[in-house]
Amino acid sequence: MIAALVGLDYFVLEPLMPTGIAHLVMVAVGIAGVLAFSLVLFGRLTALQRRDREQSARLRALNAAGMALTSELDSAAVLQLVVDQARAIASAKYAALGVFDKGGTVEQFITSGISAEERVLIGPLPHGLGLLGLLQREPHALRLRDIKEHPASVGFPAHHPPMRSFLGTPIRWRGTALGNLYLTEKHGAAEFTAEDEQAVATLAAQAAIAIENARLYEQTERVSVLEERHRIGMDLHDGAIQSLYGLGLTLEDAAERVAKEPTAAREAVLRAVDRLNAAIADLRSYVLGLRPVRGSDRPLTESLPTLAEQARSNALLDVQVAVADAAAEAPDSAGREAIFYIAADALGNVARHARAQRASLRLFLHDSRVVLEITDNGVGFDYASTTEGHGLRNMRERAFAVGGQLHVDSVPGGGSRLRFEVPVRSEVAR
Repeated sequence: MIAALVGLDYFVLEPLMPTGIAHLVMVAVGIAGVLAFSLVLFGRLTALQRRDREQSARLRALNAAGMALTSELDSAAVLQLVVDQARAIASAKYAALGVFDKGGTVEQFITSGISAEERVLIGPLPHGLGLLGLLQREPHALRLRDIKEHPASVGFPAHHPPMRSFLGTPIRWRGTALGNLYLTEKHGAAEFTAEDEQAVATLAAQAAIAIENARLYEQTERVSVLEERHRIGMDLHDGAIQSLYGLGLTLEDAAERVAKEPTAAREAVLRAVDRLNAAIADLRSYVLGLRPVRGSDRPLTESLPTLAEQARSNALLDVQVAVADAAAEAPDSAGREAIFYIAADALGNVARHARAQRASLRLFLHDSRVVLEITDNGVGFDYASTTEGHGLRNMRERAFAVGGQLHVDSVPGGGSRLRFEVPVRSEVAR
């Protein structure tokens, strides 16, 4: 630049004008050149800084979106969160997410940026035609400056807001399309950028994992409900239903003997009344055992004696209780809940299956561990050859979830003993 200015002064300006004026003109041109160069340079640096800030904002938004998605397990909430986050990340006015069934028909269509009143005016779900159907058939990202210029575009229904710029990307999990994510009307620009496409593709990958997690959680919930129904059915069949069936046979026999053997029939009816009262007590105890949550949030010094009192009144079982205050205060909330539920299940099993007259429930500390011990003088069973039922399996799962250990000892005719040990939380142990 300096060489150019010297050449301008020596070869152009000095032959045309006095030397002093030529130097002044050269200086003015030099200053103007420096200012112009500086303006261009600063403009470029400003654009780069703005781009870096936008990229940083996208990364922060993607990180926040990923954390939020992985913490949500409700599928409807996950889908809505994906749409909202995508619209924010790409600075779009509108966003939508379509989920297709196996036949390619839209079964869910979640929107963001459109009010509920606008959704009603637009009408039913789209049929997967036009660009939406194209993304379903050819699952790759699509970025357009104007929707109507694409040959696959079929226009919009009545009352649909006007839209021009478009960005669509598939949501895929292990090669299977879970849905497609659509964005329209880029704020402050005529079209979406390659950076927008990359950011939305990253969000779609996170969304696929979150959607699959939500689906697996819902399947697990359904399986848990079915297993619980099966357990309840088996318990009722083995207990109350069998008792009521035998009671019905007794009453039928008594009815046939009323005319010829009234005394024997009367005694049979009285025995049936006793068995009916026992069945009612058993059912009451079972129902209470299904809802132990009422006491799980209370101190163990209160909730465990309450369980014992229920067993006394409903199952005519003499239960001795000893709960050490230090042991009751030692577990954290998860450990306390596990102790309560395991105690409720164990006493329920004793009442239903052990045919015991006496039982004991103790909670104490031993070697930095909280110990729950429940014993009974019932008929016992051969633990080595007995198939583990749902009740014991549930207790083992609860023990494992809090880092505890569950031991069961029993022999036929010798009663049984259940021992659950859970570590004391660190702040208590110190």
